[in-house]
Amino acid sequence: MFRIGRSTSSIGNEEFAALANDRVLITRDSILQWKLEGKCFYAQQGDAGTKLAFTDTAYDEDQPMFALTVPAGILCIPVAMNIMLEDLAGTENHVIWSTTTNDIGLGTSTAMTAVNYRRDALSSPACKVASKYTGDATAATGLIEVRRWYRPFASANVNDGVDLHQYRWSINDPDMPILLGPATLQVHIYATTTDPEGYGEYTWIELDKAEVGL
Repeated sequence: MFRIGRSTSSIGNEEFAALANDRVLITRDSILQWKLEGKCFYAQQGDAGTKLAFTDTAYDEDQPMFALTVPAGILCIPVAMNIMLEDLAGTENHVIWSTTTNDIGLGTSTAMTAVNYRRDALSSPACKVASKYTGDATAATGLIEVRRWYRPFASANVNDGVDLHQYRWSINDPDMPILLGPATLQVHIYATTTDPEGYGEYTWIELDKAEVGL
């Protein structure tokens, strides 16, 4: 392996570009690099065998089931937003992702813990995550819906691995937004009769906007 040139990473460490023995440039996936730099974070709803009841029976703009709030000066890149519903008891089940141009705050919600994928906790997240708002958040500004799933019939005790019950949204999807704070990424989950139950798993990158020249 040959080293060529020098550069400075976003955490200030001197790095080398590298060539393999066949003189092919060695590159590293950007998400892996951000994980190594301690800029990738994770939070979840539900735990092990304990499902979360998404209790809304109608859409309430000011009370999302999950919110990722981004403070000013931070660029947030969602990597994976995954929701798994094991019980769909309502006749119409909706999963609606939206973004806002403000930080909606925590309102009356359940606290969530975000962890660094660098388990030595190189840094703590600047963004905040909250679950199941039961009191209104700060009114959203600039809200747009960016992704929606809809299931038009009831399905009880679903745990068959069918993709229809796993709402997976990744950085590779063209409609995944990028958030420059202040901003919020939120999801509303509701059914017209009784609530669906399941889990949420969320991964995102945080960068100071100066790192990317914004």
